[in-house]
Amino acid sequence: MSFIVFFIVLVWALSGLPLHFSVIWYLMIDTSSAVISIIMLFIIQNSQNRHTIAIQLKLDEIIRATKGAHNEMMDIEKLTDEDLGKIQKKYGLLAEKTKEDLIKGKIDTHTPALGGIAELDTQLLK
Repeated sequence: MSFIVFFIVLVWALSGLPLHFSVIWYLMIDTSSAVISIIMLFIIQNSQNRHTIAIQLKLDEIIRATKGAHNEMMDIEKLTDEDLGKIQKKYGLLAEKTKEDLIKGKIDTHTPALGGIAELDTQLLK
């Protein structure tokens, strides 16, 4: 790949001689680099989307296979930002309670119940 890039730059530099290093010569590389940058942006974004989906599917399988896990978390990415914020707050409260329990000498390796996503509104108001 780097050989191809080197070759393109070399051809561009050598083409400057017959074009007398004119504005058109500069525009050739500017336009080419802009087009290549946009194409690379789409390639990278597509790759990241595929990796994100693959990671999400792996996490869904872990949730599905783990005893005591909340299966409703498997499609959590479809929730609204408000619903995600509520769940994040609920887990934050759970982390605070766990820290308090550790200070009291209790263990933190249990799996406390959180309740369903539909119940979060009433639980957070308490």
